[in-house]
Amino acid sequence: MIVLPVVFISLLALVGGAYVTNPFSRFTIIKRPFTVQMVMGTLQAINHNHKLQVRQQWYWKLFATLKMTIHILETRYVRSPRSNADSLNGIIADIHRQRFNPDKLLLTSGDHFSALFVRNLGVFYYPMLDARIQSDEQDWHNRQTSYLQTVAYALGVFEKYPVPVPTIVPTGAYSATCVKFWSYPSDTVYGILYALAALSGKEAAAPVDYGKKQQRANTTMAAKVLMNEYHDTLVVLYADYRETVFDPETNLIKQGLHLSGAKDITRRKCAFYDNVIFWKTTELAMKLGVIENDKHFLSTVKKHIIEAFWLEEEGYFLEDLSDDGKAGKYYSSDWLIVLITGFLSPANKDEQHYFTKSIAYIQAKGIDKPFAIKYQHEARGQRSYFWPRIAFASYGGDVIWSFWGMEYIKTLILLYKATGEQQYKEAARKHLRAYEKTMRRDGGFPETMSRTGELYETLLYRSIRLTGWVIGFEQARNMYEAYAESV
Repeated sequence: MIVLPVVFISLLALVGGAYVTNPFSRFTIIKRPFTVQMVMGTLQAINHNHKLQVRQQWYWKLFATLKMTIHILETRYVRSPRSNADSLNGIIADIHRQRFNPDKLLLTSGDHFSALFVRNLGVFYYPMLDARIQSDEQDWHNRQTSYLQTVAYALGVFEKYPVPVPTIVPTGAYSATCVKFWSYPSDTVYGILYALAALSGKEAAAPVDYGKKQQRANTTMAAKVLMNEYHDTLVVLYADYRETVFDPETNLIKQGLHLSGAKDITRRKCAFYDNVIFWKTTELAMKLGVIENDKHFLSTVKKHIIEAFWLEEEGYFLEDLSDDGKAGKYYSSDWLIVLITGFLSPANKDEQHYFTKSIAYIQAKGIDKPFAIKYQHEARGQRSYFWPRIAFASYGGDVIWSFWGMEYIKTLILLYKATGEQQYKEAARKHLRAYEKTMRRDGGFPETMSRTGELYETLLYRSIRLTGWVIGFEQARNMYEAYAESV
């Protein structure tokens, strides 16, 4: 008889703990150790990262995992907020106010993603500092500040715990717990280095320079301070990453290694995505002075990646080098990472066929139907880790991902610019219009949609409606207006 009250009290304590350690709760106890303010047109930092504590005991890891589960279930069964705006720009403005709020600890995807998935800085939020995106002074300040504060928080944590992990979970006022879902990350060091490069003006925050900048960046000095202060931490993180993932004999990711990337619920070995990310991470480390420049090494790695993964007859990049991946000749839409990273360019005549043939394959298989873009044309749930396979097996399969959809649209636009072929322009317009319709229907910019185009939902999971990934939609729309509507 005593057991039930104990269980109830424990559950209540867990839910309460999850609530107060959620940086986005109304009554959160979480503090911001690193804040910035505008002084004479430049963002200047107040750095209290020395207050941060990293709790890595097993019970803190358990709490971090359970609280994230609670947040997911809350979004599924309690609340799924949407914008009340009638217009597209009104929906976008609502998302900006919620997601790019510098008074909050972190820049996250939204709702149940209350922890920091460090890859977001270089993948899902890479357009954050694109000054060509229409923005008033306050919104531009918020975008820069929230992005800067987030990477500074990550650096403060990794200074205390210099091991790359995919996820940093706030677990106390100035405390955090580093959690590994589901394995060692391929893109955490990339996320940090990309953010620092973008903040310092060494990365353009867009695939190409597609128009006039509307705002002036104010983050260069703050980024320089961060790089100087955390240089040793960056050196240790990159060294750990390279030693863990890279095989110098093959010039590829180690063959038998499972890594956590953007498609982290899927078990892959030596994935194309992970290899391209390694190439770009190393380029960024050279650009930022973390390691010495070695252009020959970069060109050698790039050559080996293309040789290992490009399927000329099929016309796409192989997903990974696992036995089942090679046997099934698996495709995955995260090959579009080549555009973000500059690994390949549609404007390069020698590389253009990688894009045109891949687009042809996508269209032939219906991977961009009803709109862009699914990871693949089949679920392949058997490649997921156990719990995701139970809860949302198709999440990394035939579900439509809005982020990759935007990268697909940008690719179409750039192919149109490079070739002049109307089919690419028309396809880009069709997909943009489909997203506009979806945004009005769902009152936001959904994280994921089902294979039929509805808001993705399973028994245990519901897609975020108001995800800050809308910044990618804005960039894609701007690029279309710059290159397609101007002709």
